[in-house]
Amino acid sequence: MAQPNAPITELDFDAIKTSLKDYLKTQTQFKDYNFEGSNLSVLLDVLAFNTYQNNFYTNMAINEMFLDTAVLTNSVVSHAKELNYLPRSRKSAKAVVRATILTNYAETEAAPETVTIPAYSNFNTTYLGTNFTFITDKVHLARRTGPNQYLTEDIEIFEGQMLTSFQREGFIVDDDGVLKVALSNDNCDTDTIAVFVDAEATDDQNVFTYAEDIFGVGPTDKVFYVEPYFDNRYAIYFGKDIYGEQPQEFQDVRVRYRVTSGEEGNGANSFTASFIEDAQISVTTISPAAGGAERESLESIRFNAPKSLQVQQRAVTSGDYETLLKQKFPEITAVAAYSGDQLNPPQFGKVAISVYLRDNTRLISNTLANTYINYLIGRSPIGIEPVFVQTEFLFADVEINAYYTTKLLNKSTSELETLIRQKVGTYSDDNLEEFNKTFRRSKLAKLIDDIDSAILSNVITARPIIEYSPNFGAVANPTFKFESQLIKPYPFVKSSGFTEYKPAIESSTFDIGETCVYLQDDGLGNIQVITFDQVNPEVLNPNAGTVNYETGEVKLIKFFATRYSGSGIKIKARTKSGDIKSPLGRVFVIRDEDVRVKMILEEQQSKDSVSTNIN
Repeated sequence: MAQPNAPITELDFDAIKTSLKDYLKTQTQFKDYNFEGSNLSVLLDVLAFNTYQNNFYTNMAINEMFLDTAVLTNSVVSHAKELNYLPRSRKSAKAVVRATILTNYAETEAAPETVTIPAYSNFNTTYLGTNFTFITDKVHLARRTGPNQYLTEDIEIFEGQMLTSFQREGFIVDDDGVLKVALSNDNCDTDTIAVFVDAEATDDQNVFTYAEDIFGVGPTDKVFYVEPYFDNRYAIYFGKDIYGEQPQEFQDVRVRYRVTSGEEGNGANSFTASFIEDAQISVTTISPAAGGAERESLESIRFNAPKSLQVQQRAVTSGDYETLLKQKFPEITAVAAYSGDQLNPPQFGKVAISVYLRDNTRLISNTLANTYINYLIGRSPIGIEPVFVQTEFLFADVEINAYYTTKLLNKSTSELETLIRQKVGTYSDDNLEEFNKTFRRSKLAKLIDDIDSAILSNVITARPIIEYSPNFGAVANPTFKFESQLIKPYPFVKSSGFTEYKPAIESSTFDIGETCVYLQDDGLGNIQVITFDQVNPEVLNPNAGTVNYETGEVKLIKFFATRYSGSGIKIKARTKSGDIKSPLGRVFVIRDEDVRVKMILEEQQSKDSVSTNIN
């Protein structure tokens, strides 16, 4: 008997049918048989269709067996569970507020020294047309500051509502008769889960605490574990009297957790409250709501689950710190972890941690910084202390000369400039805005050329900017590290004039007393203070600091300013390389305010005759 042409290797319906016909043609019974238009053709269609379905089903089923190829949520979550990885749930947005409480105690009454704000007190807000409720997670006290007036310290409030469920709502008994509890709400924030066994609904007794792993857990410890369940839900399970006490099936298990809207609450910054009867409560926002996040995406689970297995909840390398923080805190876009001996002054035995929250160039609050550090302390090696370092930024002074022709122009030059600025912003979002990133002029130049056929070419000049925000009138000795080789100018000679001189280091203007000045180097390694005078500028201080042209390090000596405009004094550098790399611990961001676009008319026959961009 002749061997078939293995139609099961085909995935296309027509190819399968052709293979079946080719096989039948090798049989004596069907020699010279016309398969088209016959009843046998219908049977071949059925066989081909059945084979096609089986092939498709088998292919999809095998794909679901591997983390890299699975597409179903439950399959991906199941594989993550095998790697001991807990996919991130939704996270509540958190804001920090202070409350001022005005009571109406009568003059004859003895006013208490403190007023209690109960746990889970509501703070209400309307943001972008949607009403949200934020709640406290613990009891807070307001202390008396005047007659019938009380003021709280900083209070953390979280978006969402607390929900309490009992065992009989979603309990599971596995094959060994061991109790688990499936949470009924898929919008749970797993960080807030608390478990109580045989406790009254109003009492927080017989509390079981969450354990991330079994390390150091004994058979009588009251702990619970969390694992992913079906359809984006989670389940609570216990240690089977081996790695923790195991509640019995007849015992009541109460699970309390917060249900949240995720990232929708981010940005809320105006709150009201009425958690105390017959009192006027005004709320001051210290930090707007941030940190809310949706549940982890399938692609993120695919990426993080294997790395979580490698890290094992321990931070040893810089990559471990990055993985742990980004996994735990979804608001973090980038993390920089480096040895403390690279700080100024050096801090030996410590690891410096800086984080970047996208679209946030402000200082990170102490509350948030302490949250990150406290999470890392128990995961760092003995003798190594993580310390938080406020994230610093590197900006870029970008000048773009865009050459265009009217022959292909369908937009106004203003529209073209707007599109160029938008493209620069997109380039910054997609390629920068992280630690250890490099600005590539040639890549940005190509993106600008592709905006419109009327743009023939463009020339980009870019200089790195470090922004310095000194305290007014305070004397300081700041150091700025560009970590790039600078273009060393010819020594400055006043008789040659200020206009033609191109310094390696130059600052924006600021005031010393009533005099407007700026900084620049003299070509000999000194930083000068020069009066800002278009007619007759003068060197006010020839020895205000030093610059190292090889390393790009600038040191100012006894610097002070009495006034400056904007968010800080901009220190600009001219680097030898056209590409700019961000220094250690700095996030590279291109701001629209630092971009200048000049549209230059250049009439030529075609774009092909234009010389190549200068890169």
